Amino acid sequence: MTKPPLKLFVFYIGGSTANSLIELHDVRICAGATMQDTYDFIRSEWWGTPESLHLDCWGELTSADGHNVVLADAPSEGEDKLWFVNLGGYDPADFTEQHKNVFVVAPTQSKAKVRALKQILHWKSHHEDYSYDIEQMTSVNDLLARQGLYIHLQKTDTPVPFVFDYGFNREIRQKKK
Repeated sequence: MTKPPLKLFVFYIGGSTANSLIELHDVRICAGATMQDTYDFIRSEWWGTPESLHLDCWGELTSADGHNVVLADAPSEGEDKLWFVNLGGYDPADFTEQHKNVFVVAPTQSKAKVRALKQILHWKSHHEDYSYDIEQMTSVNDLLARQGLYIHLQKTDTPVPFVFDYGFNREIRQKKK
């Protein structure tokens, strides 16, 4: 029997800790035949209270930055990597920090930074009271290589937008016995 192909899933998870005053969030990028196949991994990495863990957004990433994303069990010969970039900044009219998460394709971290920052040029203001920068950048290729999986990026003229679902989804929580 043939195994179903693995897919690349992206999750925006939320929950709380015993001492948190507001909901905390993080992103997880995982491979599985179904998103439910990744839940044990996500639960094992959750640092908060288990009963608070939930999904706020989730989706399958099939295309990014003009490339189709294909998972394989052998390394790619291309030099480009898929990067997850967390951009952050401040708006003087809002008490919280603003964020935008993007996926870019580039051979190096420095080139990925340039590509990511181009996606938030519209955030810029002529006033000095706005500031935005990259908070964190992760090579998705390196994340998956730890699991023996490799990303192959295929240039495409018809990229598929990242379509995701959102809402307060509790299905990731372990069932009570």
